[in-house]
Amino acid sequence: MDAPRYLTVLRESGTLLADAAQDRPHAHVPTCPEWNVNDLVWHVGETHHFWRTIVSGAVRDPDDGYVRPERPEDEDLLSWYRDGLAETLTVFTGVDPAEPRWTWAPQKDAAFIRRRMAQETAVHAWDLLNAVGRAGPLPADVAADGVDEFLGFFLGLRETLGLPTEPVRSVGSVLLSATDTGHAWTIDHTGEHWRVRREAYRAGCAVQATASELLLALWRRTGTETLEITGSAASFDRLLAAAETG
Repeated sequence: MDAPRYLTVLRESGTLLADAAQDRPHAHVPTCPEWNVNDLVWHVGETHHFWRTIVSGAVRDPDDGYVRPERPEDEDLLSWYRDGLAETLTVFTGVDPAEPRWTWAPQKDAAFIRRRMAQETAVHAWDLLNAVGRAGPLPADVAADGVDEFLGFFLGLRETLGLPTEPVRSVGSVLLSATDTGHAWTIDHTGEHWRVRREAYRAGCAVQATASELLLALWRRTGTETLEITGSAASFDRLLAAAETG
């Protein structure tokens, strides 16, 4: 997706999240089991606050004087969140995506942050809609981009962050195919690093589904029931487990 599309996704998903939160603020969020709806709104709002502070240049990195906001009272939470979303969009719009910025990832620019916030907000909007019984598929282009981002940055994340890692069990090769967008990714582990190729190659396990179904399965929001898996299903299970633990 291009840079303006990320801003559109952030605005639309962020607004959808807030609108869905209005009527059932204390409903349990099954896909984030420690949270209720208000907790999820606070998490997303605080995440927006952190990243717009980085993008604006107000702080250079998390150790450069970043001050976490105080959580508003429940009756003020949604208005605080909506104001923060509007400010985030203003800040992101005003900064060239190519501008260097701190991130936890190898890609260190404002473009990474735009994409990350669009994707995080879209998935958390799904979490909230699911909690109130209104979940549907993510837009196909958003989901396909989300699969690409997940495979590019969240496989081996603990290694990227310099954290202790468990040895990766042999995954074999896994081909993911998005039936609605035509995107394909072939993933394997070389013994030291993950390799992701953005096209279809022969693999020991092939997984076909819509882009939304693939993304929600990768983020462990749903099971594998909606996926068409041929070959070694255990390879896909090991990929999910490796992604979950780093």
